[in-house]
Amino acid sequence: MGQKRKRDAPVVVADNLSKLSLKPATTTSFQIIAGSYDRVLHGLRVTIPSSAVTSTNTSNGDSTETTSFTPLFLFTAHASSIRCLAVSPPSDGNGSTSKRILATSSPDTKINLYHLHTRTNLGTLAPPSASPTTSLVFPSKSTLISTDEAGYIHIFKTRDWSLLSSLHCPAPKPKPGQILSGGGVNSIAVHPSGKLALSVSRHERAVRMWNLMTGRKAGILVFPKSIPRLMTGVSGEGLKVVWRPGGKEGYAVMFERGVTLFGVDSVVHGSFTTTPISKVHQIKFLEAPLGEGGEERELCLLATEDGRVVVYLIPGLEEGQSSSEEKEGEKKEEEEKSDIKPVILATITPTTSDRTRIKDFDILPHPSADQKSKYFLTTANSEGIIRVYSLDFAQIHMEAAKKQKTGEKGDETEAVVDVKADGFAVMAGEYDTNRRITCLTTAEVEDSAAGIVRDGDEEGAEDDDSESDSDSGSEEEEKQREGEDEEWGGLGEDEEMK
Repeated sequence: MGQKRKRDAPVVVADNLSKLSLKPATTTSFQIIAGSYDRVLHGLRVTIPSSAVTSTNTSNGDSTETTSFTPLFLFTAHASSIRCLAVSPPSDGNGSTSKRILATSSPDTKINLYHLHTRTNLGTLAPPSASPTTSLVFPSKSTLISTDEAGYIHIFKTRDWSLLSSLHCPAPKPKPGQILSGGGVNSIAVHPSGKLALSVSRHERAVRMWNLMTGRKAGILVFPKSIPRLMTGVSGEGLKVVWRPGGKEGYAVMFERGVTLFGVDSVVHGSFTTTPISKVHQIKFLEAPLGEGGEERELCLLATEDGRVVVYLIPGLEEGQSSSEEKEGEKKEEEEKSDIKPVILATITPTTSDRTRIKDFDILPHPSADQKSKYFLTTANSEGIIRVYSLDFAQIHMEAAKKQKTGEKGDETEAVVDVKADGFAVMAGEYDTNRRITCLTTAEVEDSAAGIVRDGDEEGAEDDDSESDSDSGSEEEEKQREGEDEEWGGLGEDEEMK
């Protein structure tokens, strides 16, 4: 009987463990990485209870659980203020951080690299232009792109951090009597296919298109004069350029006080500003289902100077209004027909009286597959306060558009949409870093991740463990790396970039 009990005991334990693994998670966790003017890089783990995700419990005050912020790392990363940062996409598609890389930059002309899972320093990149970096982008897990104030676009290979190519944006010629101070690329956006990229530069009223298959300039689009100066500001330059979801509908350029939507044919399809008009600092696009069981719609989130995050619905062009089907002689009529008028769905503001400008924000989907309508919005203002909001797009209900007469004569009509967004956004928690934040990003977190960045002997021990693990699976990693090289088709061969 004793031997039988010993054999049965592990079976009972395994059965209990399987039941525990099937128990639904009561909390959701992810990590926040933020850079500051004080050269300090912050790493936080935020744990949100399930009661904070739903608006009913929070509004009624029934929930006793609160969102917790746990510091993961805090150290001086650069010799000057941290300007931008980026996190590589997950290698396996499920958000794992085991092979994700964090890149940070500042005006000290260096790019620091960190392993997001073990939180160890991987080294430093020094672009050949030796100019301060203005933006960092990971278009894929195998490629890092950086832009700088000298007008260069550097493309690095993450496998060995070799430089694949350097593209150059020529500096604009100053007008008579004009003095241009500084310059460089403000923003770059790579198409999801990896074969095309767009960039906007300082003192340049245009969008440059790059063919990443050949490594050469594909064209330049000068901003049309129809874009109001109230939106573009005095300089008229684009601050950010982003592809709309999937890249099939075109792209958008963010100016000082608004956004202009372009189609795939680079024709202006609409422009909009915030109400009341305010400066904008960050823009994000996503596709999310609206209402209960609604279809996915294109949404735009815009951060403003006065502490708001405004959510817009971008309606699609009606059938027969595609600009490519119009004749050249009817260009003016074509622009009027294809004009997109975004609908304001909600305005997200803090519950306190704080209305400090939002320097940056990021949005993450809920990790659960049955919670497709829920997202987590993380904002950071210039006072150093990080706020996390729980968004539920299923709470947004839209009624059919009703046409109302506008104008003195009443011969013009405008569609007005009635939107109800009660309980759409709930602030889950906030954290004061006591530093002026400049940039922010978010990523998934794993329970097996290390606690704090190690130095000295502890860091060496961690490296030894990682080397032993890498040796055991070297063949699998080599196959995966070969797949990574082929993934970004625009830069498959170095010879094409010369």
